[in-house]
Amino acid sequence: MWTELMCPCSGNDARIRSALGVEHHDSDVSSRSDYKATWDKLAANSDDAKIYVAGYSDEAELDRMGGYTADLLDRFVRIRKSDVILEIGCGVGRVGKFVARRCQKWIGTDISGNMLKYARRRLETVPNVQLIELGEVGLREIESSSVDVVYCTVVFMHLFEWDRYRYVLEAFRVLRRGGRCFFDNVDITSTHGWKVFMDSYAFEPARRPAHLSMVSSGDELLTYARKAGFKDVRLHRWDDAWVGVTGVRP
Repeated sequence: MWTELMCPCSGNDARIRSALGVEHHDSDVSSRSDYKATWDKLAANSDDAKIYVAGYSDEAELDRMGGYTADLLDRFVRIRKSDVILEIGCGVGRVGKFVARRCQKWIGTDISGNMLKYARRRLETVPNVQLIELGEVGLREIESSSVDVVYCTVVFMHLFEWDRYRYVLEAFRVLRRGGRCFFDNVDITSTHGWKVFMDSYAFEPARRPAHLSMVSSGDELLTYARKAGFKDVRLHRWDDAWVGVTGVRP
């Protein structure tokens, strides 16, 4: 069930299908690259913000799946109480709400100010949270060698490959020595990944929405991590849907 819920662009929600097929006709590269405008528009209100990042707006389900993803992250990078952890593309704070409980400080970054507005409301009772709006692709707002873990989950599907790699490079820069990273995307070689690919393939080029899901291969993610300079690079697959890569900054 997790695999379907966390791929909103290939889900069954009527509002999403309507938006994908009717409301957004942004097929050119410049529109697809304008992540800030795209996601501020999609996060016009609290429910829409939740739906476009997760596929549903129910708070109980957001918590259930946020906890699941936090457990997954812990399994792959071993969260420590002393860690300063940064999330790229935190959305409404679905995962950060649970990661923050396990570390010293959680920093949620997002290119959409609207998303962060709703994240701020949802996380107002969590004391060790900092939210930062990114001005553009990258982490220039974050000091070099300042965090212990950088992760990015359910975000690469909305980014061009060049921008995926830029975030991996930036993760390397902001991590301290020995810091760990985690990046994931829908796996094109999986059953679910191929369905996501074909669902997106079905759109006529002129009707592709700017946030239409794009998949990755394991080799792609491995290449990003290795070229960025990470060591102990490892590939992970799960739920016949997802592929992720972890690495350590030497």
